[in-house]
Amino acid sequence: MQIEMAWRDERVNVFALSGVSMGIRLEPQLFVCKKRPIGHRGPFVLDPRKGRPRFQLSQLGATAQETANQTEYVLSYLAEVDSYLHIPVTYDVFAGLCAEGWFSLWNPSAPLAYFEDLHDGYLALMRVSRLDAEIPEQLLEHGRSGANFVYYLDPPVTVQKLHPVLRPDMYERRKGDLKAFLSGHNWLLGEEGPTASGELETESLFDASELPERPARRK
Repeated sequence: MQIEMAWRDERVNVFALSGVSMGIRLEPQLFVCKKRPIGHRGPFVLDPRKGRPRFQLSQLGATAQETANQTEYVLSYLAEVDSYLHIPVTYDVFAGLCAEGWFSLWNPSAPLAYFEDLHDGYLALMRVSRLDAEIPEQLLEHGRSGANFVYYLDPPVTVQKLHPVLRPDMYERRKGDLKAFLSGHNWLLGEEGPTASGELETESLFDASELPERPARRK
């Protein structure tokens, strides 16, 4: 399998998606928030963002972040976007997801701030696998110099056997439970796959003050 891209996200999200211990009892996280579906399914190398989180963590998340900051993350995890759950953007939705353990590392105000003034958004469901080998960090250096959360490896890399973090049957069960939870509150507006667009995602991962002077672009 050839890996061409990486997906950079908040450090606690990447640790939680990967099932890497942060000193707390937590099932692997199924999703991250996205403003819209993107045109790539992956697989992506998961790359934890450095620095403090942009939005408010829960008390549990703050504890996890402190541990994650002191823990080396091995670049051995790949994520594939399964689908996008379309949801309304309201406080009740995120308060429910956080309270029921689906997004427990974050304060409900965090996704509200991320979605800003949008009335609807998406939960990007991720199937995560572990590799037997580590992806060389130098392959990510060029893409990390930009601001986008999805970027190209330079050069791409070929990997062999993958080990799912969650067994396929367990993943499907948890996905079904999540959809049932959302549907039961009339919070599930639909389910979509990655878009057909070939454009690379351009949503910035950073505030303007954090951008490098000249983001590198893949030619």
